[in-house]
Amino acid sequence: MQTNVIKRKLFTGVIWETIGQFLSLIIQFGVTIIIARVLLPDDFGVVGLLIVFVAIGNILLDSGFSQALIQKKEANNLDFSSVFYVNLFVGLCLYALFYVISPYIAQFYEIPELTRYARILFLIIPITSLGLIQNVLIQKQMEFRKTAIASLVAALVSGCLGIGLAYRGFGIMALVVQQITMYSVRTLMYFIQRRWLPKRYFSLKAVKEIFTFSMNLMFHSLINTVFKNIDTLIIGKYYATSEVGYYNQAKKFEEISASTITSIIVKVSFPALVQFKDDVEKVKMAYKKITAMTFFVVCPLMFLLICIAPPLFRILLTEKWMPAVPYFQLLCLYGLTLPIMQISYNIYKLYKKGKFLVRIDLIRHVLFLISILLTIKHGITTLLVGLFVVMFIMSFVNMYFSGKLINYSVKEQILQAFPYYATSFVAGVLVWILPYIKNDIITLSAYIPVFAIIYIIGAKIFKLNAYAEIQNIIIKRRI
Repeated sequence: MQTNVIKRKLFTGVIWETIGQFLSLIIQFGVTIIIARVLLPDDFGVVGLLIVFVAIGNILLDSGFSQALIQKKEANNLDFSSVFYVNLFVGLCLYALFYVISPYIAQFYEIPELTRYARILFLIIPITSLGLIQNVLIQKQMEFRKTAIASLVAALVSGCLGIGLAYRGFGIMALVVQQITMYSVRTLMYFIQRRWLPKRYFSLKAVKEIFTFSMNLMFHSLINTVFKNIDTLIIGKYYATSEVGYYNQAKKFEEISASTITSIIVKVSFPALVQFKDDVEKVKMAYKKITAMTFFVVCPLMFLLICIAPPLFRILLTEKWMPAVPYFQLLCLYGLTLPIMQISYNIYKLYKKGKFLVRIDLIRHVLFLISILLTIKHGITTLLVGLFVVMFIMSFVNMYFSGKLINYSVKEQILQAFPYYATSFVAGVLVWILPYIKNDIITLSAYIPVFAIIYIIGAKIFKLNAYAEIQNIIIKRRI
């Protein structure tokens, strides 16, 4: 595949993946806002606890096969069919396991009704297993328009159903059905858009070969998912379910920004970087452009959201959700570290450093766990400060080790990232000290454009590369 074709597919992929992720998240977010006006924070807290187990189940289900198949250039139908059958078998086994342990989960959190909701919600795992290979095929061809459409349709259908059930008094079950419907529709859309069915043959040798590479990725993803959600699990044990609801709502606000943008870049850039992996210099140049573009978007967005969080929550979720604001603001600081952390993971995957990736992430998660255990009794705010400190430290560790693989020093990386963070910080401070306006709508209408103007002026003054790159892309498209 020629360099120009890859660049075009990468750019188009980013656009479509961004559209799909953002619009589907906005739809889900809008649905959550509507439902949140009917249900209580406790209801969201109950489902929030169960979603953690679904996330863990989906990681075990995939077992890293998806990334391994994408990375394998010569993957054939035998590989795809074999992995499909493995995924289906594992999905059914995992559901059976979670079905059995559901009462123990309910007992642990002292919520008896959790068992009924868990056994229904965990159906997501076998449902997901049916569409994993179709999703892999779409990603290998960088046809991200299809995943965008699937996500949008799933969000719309499940959202409408969830709202309808909530207003009809179904309570927690409205959230449960919404989640199952979203995964089911998305899987169905993958089948419709990528008309692939498994062949009637299976190769244990092919599975073993792929699993050799995917095993480390599975352990990494599993550890990452468990520790990413361990805060929710511990908060659910030590605090009321309403606190879980506040915390998860804050996370949803953050996920529609930093986490979503970064995950889009990680997902779209990996297939593109695979094409350059034999040329370290090209990988380095591509990596610099990818990270710069991410910094350009994520940094200002995080600082802006910190500034406008109180009026934003009051307008969208009403006064009853205001306890979530300080959690959200701290999560935005956490989000500032994500571009460095997550995009560097692609470099480890690219050069098959799966074992090292597991080790370095294990260190991060052990530090996370220590931080949580030291801070949990001092409140959720203190817990989040501790998590941010760990992420800040580990960002530099990742810069060092991933940079070594592509001859990109920590000093170079800091010099590239600093102008984006500094410009965003200055814009945030200037907006923060603006006079207080009692009307929240007027506040947002004033603060957002002021922040944007200050940031763009700063981007021009410091001649940020990503800003110039975006300008060039826009000019070329006009021509």
